[in-house]
Amino acid sequence: MICMSKLIYELADKAGMIRKEGFAEQMEKIGGRGFVANLTELTEFARLVGKIAREDERKRLSPLTRPDDTA
Repeated sequence: MICMSKLIYELADKAGMIRKEGFAEQMEKIGGRGFVANLTELTEFARLVGKIAREDERKRLSPLTRPDDTA
């Protein structure tokens, strides 16, 4: 299982929101804004998050992975 904060950083990186290595972590330590993005990058980040959410939902609702209700 992947750590949620690691997943967020990976998605932000894929979306182009991370421009300088270690910047987000450093800013979060001092209470600053860890990510700075424009609309295009935010849209891509949202698309990636939605894709993962849909995959997770399909997996959870799949009849092969749901527990047997007849027991």
